[in-house]
Amino acid sequence: MVPGDFVETYKPGGSGHRKFDAIVTCFFLDTVVDIAELVTVLDSLLDEGGVWINVGPLNWRKEARMKLNWDEVLAIWKGHGYTFHCQERVDCDYHLQRGRKMYTESYMCTLTAATKQRASKV
Repeated sequence: MVPGDFVETYKPGGSGHRKFDAIVTCFFLDTVVDIAELVTVLDSLLDEGGVWINVGPLNWRKEARMKLNWDEVLAIWKGHGYTFHCQERVDCDYHLQRGRKMYTESYMCTLTAATKQRASKV
């Protein structure tokens, strides 16, 4: 995949668009060019009562239009009508655990779980 593929495939009217009971995003939110567009697309995939679980850092790619902090990302998410059940900071090792090789990428991530409280306007 290249940046934009997910949005094009899963947006309303896209070939992969359908409804899910839950969505899990892992090390994903910061890989897009437009986070507001991604949140809108992910929101359109959940019905009211659907659960969205996310874990990952905000290590924005250089092409990102907006390099938001976590509170700004949450504001977009809340604007779509989600209630949050879990918001925790977690230390995550990327690829292999610390001590398994000489260099390991480590991130301070956010683990978030939220339930959609209102239907999408799309």
